[in-house]
Parts: sequence; C-alpha cells; structure tokens
Amino acid sequence: MSESSRESQKQAVAPAVIKSNSSISKIWLIPLITLIVSAWFVLQEINSRGVNIEIEFETASGLEAGKTQIRIRDVVIGHVDKIELNDDSTGVLVTAVLDKEAEKYLRSDSRFWVVSPRVSLAGVSGLQTLLSGSYIDMAPGISEQTTRYFVALNAPPVTPIGTPGIRLFLSSEKSFTAQVGDQVIYRGLAVGRIETVNYDLEKRVARYSAFIEAPFDRLITSNTRFWNSSGIELELGADGVGVTTPNLESLIAGGITFDDPEGMPATHPFNRDKVFQIYPSYKSAMSHRYTEKVYFLLLIESSVRGLKVGAPVEYRGLQIGQVENINVRLAEHKLEVDEASYKIPVLISVQPGRANLSDDKSGRDFINQQFELWLKNGLKASLKTGSLLTGAVFVDLRHDPKDNNSSVQHIAGYPVIPSMPDEIVQFTDQLSTTLDKINDLPLQGVAQDLRYLLQDLSKSANAFNQASASISSKLTEFDMVQMNETLGNLNLLLDRFATEDSGVSSINQTMIEIQSTMRELTPLLQKINTSPNSLIFKSQVTPDIEPRGASR
Repeated sequence: MSESSRESQKQAVAPAVIKSNSSISKIWLIPLITLIVSAWFVLQEINSRGVNIEIEFETASGLEAGKTQIRIRDVVIGHVDKIELNDDSTGVLVTAVLDKEAEKYLRSDSRFWVVSPRVSLAGVSGLQTLLSGSYIDMAPGISEQTTRYFVALNAPPVTPIGTPGIRLFLSSEKSFTAQVGDQVIYRGLAVGRIETVNYDLEKRVARYSAFIEAPFDRLITSNTRFWNSSGIELELGADGVGVTTPNLESLIAGGITFDDPEGMPATHPFNRDKVFQIYPSYKSAMSHRYTEKVYFLLLIESSVRGLKVGAPVEYRGLQIGQVENINVRLAEHKLEVDEASYKIPVLISVQPGRANLSDDKSGRDFINQQFELWLKNGLKASLKTGSLLTGAVFVDLRHDPKDNNSSVQHIAGYPVIPSMPDEIVQFTDQLSTTLDKINDLPLQGVAQDLRYLLQDLSKSANAFNQASASISSKLTEFDMVQMNETLGNLNLLLDRFATEDSGVSSINQTMIEIQSTMRELTPLLQKINTSPNSLIFKSQVTPDIEPRGASR
C-alpha cells in the first residue's frame, strides 16, 4: 500500500469527539402544560366556591340548603350549602359559602340573623320575604379579629355596628319596664333604642343596655335621670290626681325617657360602666335628684292608712323631704306589754336641696343643727290628708307653742320627732266620745213613754174628730132660716128695749124686787138646808153657840 493511501486512511479514521447532552427533552412540555392547566382549573374551582363559614341557629325555620341566600344590604354574597344538627342537638349548624370578596367582612363581631315576616309592637318587617322566601342577613363587624364560626341572632340587631353614639347600662328593681327595641326618648324625640334585656337572678334586678345615637349621646351626664314612659301615667297621691301621656309610639310600644333635673349641680363626665337606675315615673326620678338626706324617726299613735313610701314631708306647706319607710324594724324598738297602743315607727328624710340649701355635707350639718334646736322647742309631726279623693296623707311638721322645753330622744341612732294627732283625728275622737255619751242615755224608756204619749194623742185626736163630726151633723140639722128669723126678732126686741126708757126702768125695778125677795128667802132656805124636818115638826135646834173670850 502506498504511503499516500495510508495517510488518507488515517485521515478517514479520525477519533470521535464525545459531548454530554443536559437539556430537557421537548417531550416533557406536554405533561408540564397539562399540570399547569389542571392547577389553573383547580384554582378557578376554589375561587368559584368562595369562603366556607359555619353559623349556629336555634332552629332551621325558613332555611333551605342550596337555596337560602346570604345578603348584605340586599346584595347577595353567598348561599346556604348544608344544614345539620349540632353535636348536642340543641341547635342547627348551617354551613354557608360566601363569595371571595366577602371574606373581608368576616369579623368576630359580625352578626347574622334570619329575615322573615315579623309583626311586633314596634311595627311590621320582612314583608318582602312573603314572595322571595326567607334569607340570612349579615351586619359586618369592625373588630380586627377574624373568625369563620358565628352564632346567629334571634332577631335583627337594634343598632347597626359602627353607628356613632354611646352604649349605656340601665337597671330596674321593680319589674321589667322595657323590651328589646323600645325607644329611648328625650323630650318627645326618639334618640335611641333598648338593645338587650337580662335578669339578674341573684340580685333580682332587671338589667338593660341601650344605645344613644350621636349627637344626642352628649346629653348623657352624671346627673341624667331615666324613667319609664310606657302607657298613660295616672298618679293618685297627696297632691291629687295627675295624668301624664307620652307620644303615640311610646304609648303603644313603650319606652324610656331621660333628662337632667333642674337645679342640679354642675355635670361631669361619667364612668362608662355606670349603671343608671330606671325610675317608675317622672316625679320619682325628679325626687331622687337630691343625694344628701337627714333621717328622722316618727312614732305614730294614730292610723297610718293612706301613708305611702315617698309621701311628702312638709314644713308650713313646703316639701322638704319624703317618707322613706313605714313600720321600720328597729333593734331598739322592741314590742313590750303596754297599756297604751303600739306606736308605728315611720322613717322620714329631710333633704337639704329641697330646703334651698347646698346638697352636700354642709347642708346636712345645717339641717341637723336646725332640727335639734326645733325639737327642743316643741317641733311636732302629724299626718294630714292631702287629697279627699284618694285618701293619701303626708307628714306635716309644725311647732307646738305649749311645749317649748323638750329633750331630744334617739332610737337606733335616729332623732325622734314627737307626733301629735291631726285636727281631723281629734274631731273624730270628740265626735266618737259624744256619740258614746248619747248611746249611754236611757233612750229606750223615753221612747216607750213617747210611744204611749203618741198613742194617747192619737186617741184624743180620734175623739176630737168624732165630736167634730157630731157637731157638724147637729149643725146640719138646724133650720138656719128659722134661727136667723129668731135672731132677727131678738135684735128687734133689744133695740126696742134700748129705745124705750120705760121698758128699761120697769125691768130694772123688777130685778130690784127679785133681789129683795131673794134676800128675804135666804134664811128660810138655809133652815131648810140644815133641818128640812123643821117645816113639819117643832124646831128643837139649839141656838148657835156664840164664841166668847177666855175667862180671867
């Protein structure tokens, strides 16, 4: 083989060059694209399903899975997905799906409730659901904490979250004076609502929370007083009859009214945890505006019927206090066997603010000093009738000029104001005493005699009536014409005698002779009267004994 061919053969058989291939095959693009498309569909599915939340209701009334909507201000943001009982069967657990955009509204203080037709004293609501069906309404919260579990309300919230204003706490010791949704009124204008009503079983006090909307929340001060304005207030007290009527809505649905009493000291900010007392009436609320009180004790001997707690205590017609308690139990006022009647202890208070004094310690000290001086100079208390219509009484303080050197008695730490009976009581006692004396008179015997007298008078009257009837019958028998003729003839005869002197003189002479004859016959008549037999027999009558003087 030639050398040139060998060279060409060496060139033809050159060593191979080996290179590594690290690039991905294009075949893998197909599964990669498939994975991306699948992930996109999954994300779209997740976004389309929205946010799952759980809401607990007491009942599933009006709810339907897959149909009941969830709204905010009538804008649909989700729907009910599933309804089931909770673990202990005390309620219903609703699983709902909300739109992704509604996730920002899921705060811990967000509220849910079922909107359905509702009729109450406050009005009618939810009528639109008669055709569309019930739905779940949502009120977004403002808390920074988020949650996916909520407890639904039984009724729509009274005040939407975020409403400017102030929330107050109230209490009532007597009874439930308000319901959820009742108005809070200021001088006839509704400025808030009662939000919650609870009852403290331990303290037996009804507690409320109320929301006052802005700008009326600035009216609430430390001196604010609340009172019940539900219905018509008819007051029968010592001052007479009083009638108070609220606005029409409060008259139907009820409400609470508040205001600042006149003459109160300067206001100051109050503690947000303060609990305001709800008084039963405006008069009661205004009477509690005075904080300082000086207590005194009365021992009433007469009846306390008509006297009530809160009755006025007056001094010369001005109210300076009120009755705090009747028949108060005192440790030092024990029941003892006594001939006198039991004296009823009545606790009263004198308020410096009512007496135009400062409502503080200085005013209380002045009242103590003044009443100590008055008690030593005969200050007395009595019950007086304030209204004859209602029979209510009040306590009247007055001075007794007959008792100006008395000592001050204390019972259970209270100064005792001596009591004296009222003028009406004194008059009643005197009248009772007089009637008792009249009852002690022997009226039965007098009545018996009077009955006999009346019977005799009745018999006499009957006899007189019979005599009158007889005389009347006799008079009817007379011939009045003949009697008139006889009387006429007699008158003529008398006239003739009166005109003829000879006739009159002869009559006079005849009368004189008759008188002379009668004088002559007098002895004979006397003798016949004493001894009538002397006319037949000889008289044996001894001569009359003539009286003589005594022999000397």
